[in-house]
Amino acid sequence: MKILKVVHSFIPYTTAGTEVYTYNLARELSKRINIFIFFRINEPKEKEYVLKNSSLGEINLYSINNTFRKCKDFRQTYANPIIDKIFGSLLNEIEPDIVHIQHLLFLSLGIVIEAKKRGIPVVFTLNDYWLLCHRGQLIKDDLSLCPYPSVDNCKVCIGGQLYIRKNTMFFYNLLRKNLPIFLLQTIKNLYLSYVRAALFNEDKVAKEVKDRFNYVKEVISMVDTFIAPSNFIKDKFVIWGTPPERIIFSNYGLDYKRFPSILKTPSKKIRFGYIGTLLPTKGVDILIKAFKLLKNQSCELLIYGRLIRYAGYEFYPKYLKNIAKDDRRIKFMGGFDNETIANTMANIDILVVPSIWYENSPLVIYEAFLSKTPVIASRIGGIPELVKDRINGLLFKPNNTKDLYEKMRLIVDNPYLIERMKENIRPPKSIEENAKEMEEIYANLCKK
Repeated sequence: MKILKVVHSFIPYTTAGTEVYTYNLARELSKRINIFIFFRINEPKEKEYVLKNSSLGEINLYSINNTFRKCKDFRQTYANPIIDKIFGSLLNEIEPDIVHIQHLLFLSLGIVIEAKKRGIPVVFTLNDYWLLCHRGQLIKDDLSLCPYPSVDNCKVCIGGQLYIRKNTMFFYNLLRKNLPIFLLQTIKNLYLSYVRAALFNEDKVAKEVKDRFNYVKEVISMVDTFIAPSNFIKDKFVIWGTPPERIIFSNYGLDYKRFPSILKTPSKKIRFGYIGTLLPTKGVDILIKAFKLLKNQSCELLIYGRLIRYAGYEFYPKYLKNIAKDDRRIKFMGGFDNETIANTMANIDILVVPSIWYENSPLVIYEAFLSKTPVIASRIGGIPELVKDRINGLLFKPNNTKDLYEKMRLIVDNPYLIERMKENIRPPKSIEENAKEMEEIYANLCKK
């Protein structure tokens, strides 16, 4: 059997949850079947859309360079005929039995159509809401939650993207890398004000939103099986109109070999930890503010993640540094190697997941539980399916600094709760179990 997996990025270029999970699943599957991975890279010095072949162990890799410097309109951000054609040629070369999509961000929805043209079954894992929301997180410009995608809701968020022209993204990325943050933000605000005032057209915006909705629905109708890692995301897609019988609930599996020990490094302090991407939607600023309300010196906050100026949120690293300053208990630990995530977990006593968006099923919570680390997390999205309040962790109101502070203070005042919650933690399923589930899904589709 040959499986072609599709993902928006891959290790070592990025090491967020989807990429790490895709790698671990592919590595386990490659022990028995042929695995190919098609993913996007962002290399400004490389030729646009160049396809390169390499390997990682037994996994065959195909990377396509898409910097968006040739992106000429909004539609091309989600439906790119050039990428479709290249992917179609790759399908002809590999002739896979199944195409399993983990994410299509930075690629093209037409990838599904190319597979179906050739009669190849398609599996699609719902790692976030990108099919419903062009941002993927159902969150608005002001970081408030978007309850449901609609023309009225989406037309506000799309904003300046509707006026993308050839080289728009090229110049934006050039300015983003070379200008001071305040100057970049000023130029961006002026540009957005201009396009909204001079070029905004209500009918055009509504049409662009409807066109994306219609194309997404066409693509969804072609997918044979969706995999939902949480019931929350499954319900969102059922409400959108996806037939529930085509969605299988299957949460993530973990590679136990990366956790040879669950022993914590000794410390006289209670160590709260954050591990992940440093973005506003992850609520790291809320965590820092809540922690600073704790006056007890017998605790510290360790923040693991790279302080990168992510597109659209270039201000955030400096903002985090500013609100954390003067508190020596808060430590920015820098990036980490996910292959040694067990060592990182060994250095914290309780993980904090303060997300403000509808998290699907955060892999870092699985990793925490495998290392016997209790979790304090937002009561949002699929998180409550994993974290059971006062059993294996604590839940707090999302985007609520005071409530998070109260939960952290509860731990500081009653440290015995950490050990009590540890006893209730059950390990997640293994990547071996997960791979067998996937193989069964693949085999059943091949029989049809």
